[in-house]
Amino acid sequence: VLLETSLGDIVIDLFTDSAPKASENFLKLNKLKYYNNCLFHNVQKDFIAQTGDPTGTGQGGSSVWGLLEGDSKRFFKDEITPRLKFKKRGTVAMAKPEGAKNANGSQFFITLRDDMQSLNEKYTIFGEVAEGFDTLDKISKAFAD
Repeated sequence: VLLETSLGDIVIDLFTDSAPKASENFLKLNKLKYYNNCLFHNVQKDFIAQTGDPTGTGQGGSSVWGLLEGDSKRFFKDEITPRLKFKKRGTVAMAKPEGAKNANGSQFFITLRDDMQSLNEKYTIFGEVAEGFDTLDKISKAFAD
């Protein structure tokens, strides 16, 4: 999946076998152009870059099922696979409030460094960056308030 940003392109390979719902959600939201013009509203240098909220606040967003079927389907269940770990920069996972369960909507994050074990088994990992690590570096170094 090609993610176009103002700082360059990022290509993401999806883990459709390990996280089928998250992958489907991401693909369908992309197809609907839901992510167009979404800001990276949460950038923590050398940690994560978070996007996927059309309001740009970190409080909005919905799964594709919420868009199609209503607010009761705004979120979908976690797909945490113990063998998938936050080992390397470029890991792509669903974002949700810390400690929340089954609260996956449209927001996702990309890790900006290796070895982030504190995130393991808390967030649904559904892909990894295949190309565009230079863009990740630019995002990590960008000023965010």
